Parts: sequence; structure tokens; C-alpha cells
Amino acid sequence: MDNKAHYPSDFLEARSNTLTDDEVNHLVEKPGCAARFVYGVLMLPTVLKYFLDVPQTTDIARRMMSATVYGFKLYQFGPDSTPVMLPSSDPQHRVEGMLILGLNEEQRNKVYEYESGLMRLVDVQAYITQLDSFEGYEIRSVRIVDAGAFVWNQEKADEAMNELSSTDQARVDDGFGEDVGIGCLGVCLAFLGSIGSKE
Repeated sequence: MDNKAHYPSDFLEARSNTLTDDEVNHLVEKPGCAARFVYGVLMLPTVLKYFLDVPQTTDIARRMMSATVYGFKLYQFGPDSTPVMLPSSDPQHRVEGMLILGLNEEQRNKVYEYESGLMRLVDVQAYITQLDSFEGYEIRSVRIVDAGAFVWNQEKADEAMNELSSTDQARVDDGFGEDVGIGCLGVCLAFLGSIGSKE
């Protein structure tokens, strides 16, 4: 998914985050702070902070970054529904989302409360890009981080579900007002509007 100027600034910040090896190690090795991979409304830092019940001034975007999980596919029940992730028999299928680092147990439990019910928590390997230095040069490298992610609680897609191709996934993620339907991030923005109207 390409960044667009009309995306929320904290979302753009999170998508462009590239932490160093030491920063990732510090957050990954922190006791009781297992990483979470998200691909729906929780990709937006403002929405995540709302569900975590932390002040909107909290800079959670600095602990988020773009990530990819392989061996999974996204499905939707309809064009306006939030996508759900299911395992794929093809290891090349992928889901792009966000990796959240440094969530404490209480915060992870709040994510669990939001996602559980029709979803179940599984272990995944999230591929991220990190920043390293070598002989005075900054280089980017790919790193795999063990994380938890929520997948649809059925072993296979329901007949009512529509499989999203890579192109469809990009179109869903770009639902900020494009001509491709409301999409996942469009749902996120609608949700943000409802939060703002309640405060």
C-alpha cells in the first residue's frame, strides 16, 4: 500500500517507522510485552489508543511499524465489512498490516477483548524492516518478529466470505475516500468520526 497525503498523520508516522536493531530488541525482549500484528481498524494509532484507553497524546505510533505476515489471506463478508484473516495453503500469500511493540499485559488484554469472540489468537511471524548501521552507513534489513495475531475462528472460509486478491487487499487498505468502496481504512475513518462526535 502506498502512502497518500490524505491518510491520518499518525498512521503515516507508524507506517514509516523504521526502528534500529537495538530498539526492536528492547521492545521485543521486554518481559510481558509480546508483539501484536494487526490488519484492521487497530492499524490506526488513534483507534488503538481509544481501545487501549490511553490519552490521545500518547505517542504509540513510535512503537508501531509496517509488517507483513506470510501464509495468510484476507477475506470480507461484504464490500463495507472489515476484513478477517485466515491461514492459506499457499505460503506466498500475505497480509500487510502493522506490528505493535511494547504493549503491556493490560493493553494486550484490551486488544484481546476487542478482537475475541469470532476471532482467535494465533502465533505468526511478522516481517519488518529495521535500520542498522555498518561502517558508518545506514542500511535497512528485514527481520522476523514472533507476534500474536487474530484470525477468523473457523478453519476455512465461509461461503459468504469473499477472498481478497493482493490487488483487492491494496484497494481495501486504500479506502480513505477513493472510488473503491469504503474499505478497511474507510471503516476506520468512519469509526474515528464517531469517536470524535462522542467526546
